[in-house]
Amino acid sequence: MNQILQTENNKSKGPIEISKIVKFFAIAILIFGLILIGLGLYSYISNNAKEKTTAQKNLKPDVNVTKQEDDILIQVTHNVAISQIIYKWNTEAEQVIEGENKTSISETIDLPFGTNTLYIRVVDINGEETVFQKEYVVDGDGKPVIELTLTKDYKIKITVQDAVGLKYINYTWNNGEKTKVEANMENLKVIEETVEIPLGQNTLTVDAVNTSDVITTKELEVKGVKRPVVTFAKDGDYLIIRVEDEDAMKVVTYTLNGQRYQINGRDRKVIEYRQSIPKGESTLELTAENNDGGITEKKARIIN
Repeated sequence: MNQILQTENNKSKGPIEISKIVKFFAIAILIFGLILIGLGLYSYISNNAKEKTTAQKNLKPDVNVTKQEDDILIQVTHNVAISQIIYKWNTEAEQVIEGENKTSISETIDLPFGTNTLYIRVVDINGEETVFQKEYVVDGDGKPVIELTLTKDYKIKITVQDAVGLKYINYTWNNGEKTKVEANMENLKVIEETVEIPLGQNTLTVDAVNTSDVITTKELEVKGVKRPVVTFAKDGDYLIIRVEDEDAMKVVTYTLNGQRYQINGRDRKVIEYRQSIPKGESTLELTAENNDGGITEKKARIIN
């Protein structure tokens, strides 16, 4: 009888134990399911964030170039800050428009006479570069075309072109005395002249006269600044670099045999530095900039 009772007790405990096991597995499956859902949600959010970041990084700037009579209007907008806009006509020297970390920039440039190709490079703060290229044809309307550009050594280059031929140009600073430049008989269609910029704020006025006595006038507002004075002197195994400016220096950078160095001006009027020179032949390229933006570039070949 005891055995029967014991058997009955075992039978009564069986369903309870099975119920506990079922509950345990149900809870485990629920927890596992929640973990899977969490991992899936994290992966979804992470992938979306990566895709969004990649899309923003790969987004190219909007470059809009519009012809406006004798000028070209360059308009660039971007989702990130713009470092530089670099442009040139044909194979001429590149001109740089500093972005100043703006996301939208507009600049008007001269449209030269004849058939010319404009090349534009837009560089953002991430170093990403976008290239634009377009050809423009200007047949002329019977008037001389005047182009005024700032050179790397901070002068103004005057370029005048005419479809038929030019007689001469006159240029003057601040309505002062005129300077006349006659056309070259070997090429009457182009006159080029490079002029120094006087100190301070100035207005350059250029008049061009073609063989039909048609006159074109163009003006440019520009500020002339003094440039630092750079001298080199050798002292044994050292090169003495001396930079002077009447106002104050901003920075001096130079490259010696491929190694770049920089000296901060800290508003000093005189910077003097002793640079050691290795044995043999060395080359040095130096750029000095003052607080007004005046720049002096100088190269040297040193034998030690």
